[in-house]
Amino acid sequence: MSPVLRRHDQLVLGRSRVPARARRWPGQDHVALLVLLDPLAIAAPRHFDEWLMQLAPQGITTVRTGALSSRQAAQAEAAGFHCIQELALLEARAPLESRPLDGRQLERRTSACRHGRAGESELTLLADIDCAAFGEPWRLDAAMLADVCDATPAHRARVVRDGDHLLTRTDPVGFLITGRAGRTGYLQRLAVHPAQQRRGVAAALVADSLVWLRRWRCDRVLVNTHVDNDAALNLYRGFGFVDLPERLRVFEGVVAT
Repeated sequence: MSPVLRRHDQLVLGRSRVPARARRWPGQDHVALLVLLDPLAIAAPRHFDEWLMQLAPQGITTVRTGALSSRQAAQAEAAGFHCIQELALLEARAPLESRPLDGRQLERRTSACRHGRAGESELTLLADIDCAAFGEPWRLDAAMLADVCDATPAHRARVVRDGDHLLTRTDPVGFLITGRAGRTGYLQRLAVHPAQQRRGVAAALVADSLVWLRRWRCDRVLVNTHVDNDAALNLYRGFGFVDLPERLRVFEGVVAT
């Protein structure tokens, strides 16, 4: 009997030699997010076909991939998937910039969710911010944010808290999940509540993460964002990130009925 893919569960698709996992998209029970367990793996079109077949009995009609490299994207296209989003890939090299905020300003603006992995209740609060910032169909729920945290061997989730009259003092208004693998860092998920945007929250979070990555002697940091997200692109470029030639792409495929 095949396992049931519930709302907050993930299903490991293990028949293929290129393993992947799937999770229902929040608010879209017919859509599954498909992520390769080995981010460097190149899945063949037959692998995509196998995954679609495994998800069909779960009531999934649409499969959305994570961000794919050019080589991975070519295989998804060959399997009949179509591109729905293009992402710019940016890189910063050591020495990492920590401007525009100094350490004392950062200490007043940012705080850790918890030491180590953020707890479930904290991830739920961050998911609310993510929903407000990104909306449908791109928001992530708490389970997906936990997946983001687990995507690298080490991570840190940081939040900015504010005493704005719309929010209690303890409510986070923005967050950034930063990952680290060896000496490479990743700005994995940045979100700021729309009511708090353009107030330096995102800059405080990025500066704080770069300080942390520099402390661990990371000499390379990667981040991606939508090609038309000028605010995010200008933010990262202001910290010394440069655009790489390669673009990442997100694909969707339809499950045959």
